[in-house]
Amino acid sequence: MIEIRDLKVKMKSLEFIFEDFRFEKNKVTVISGRNGAGKTTLLRVFASFLDYEGSLKINANVTYNSQEPVIFNRTAYCNIVYPLKVRKLDISLYHDKIIEYAKLLDIEHLLENNALKLSSGEKMKVSIIRSIIFNPDIVLLDEPTTHLDLESINELTQLIKKLKSKITFIIVSHNKSFVDDLKDVEYKVGGKNVLS
Repeated sequence: MIEIRDLKVKMKSLEFIFEDFRFEKNKVTVISGRNGAGKTTLLRVFASFLDYEGSLKINANVTYNSQEPVIFNRTAYCNIVYPLKVRKLDISLYHDKIIEYAKLLDIEHLLENNALKLSSGEKMKVSIIRSIIFNPDIVLLDEPTTHLDLESINELTQLIKKLKSKITFIIVSHNKSFVDDLKDVEYKVGGKNVLS
């Protein structure tokens, strides 16, 4: 799925160094490390947002969900189907799945509301459904519990457990109980050099 070897990322005066690792298919892998260790940086490399040195092999369809997701001035439903439209997929074939996921995350009643007027937690739920609706191989979740209350975190946990036999999840989160409940594998990061 994803394999890294001798991976380095330079950002301003820092160089992040990542241990060789293979992210396995249909596992929940949690990337852990202290603040500033490069967790989000690594996700952004996987999403092709950042340049890197070394070897990165990705044999999969990857989607990235930011901790501050982009929400369009459309209904929640239109936001969710956006990746289907981009891929020219038949939206009607995904309607039941959208409803199912929206029920699981308790936003079914909000699907026709303007997404910009939703709460931060509701926007996060819309974004997460948008990330998974087109059946990607890998979903990168950067702090997905941001803005979510305990009940919503439990709903998200159940959704990931339901889908992990079909989707590989790679998660960065400071919510220890959330990741401890989900993780199959943990990948620790923390190597970096200060560049002169």
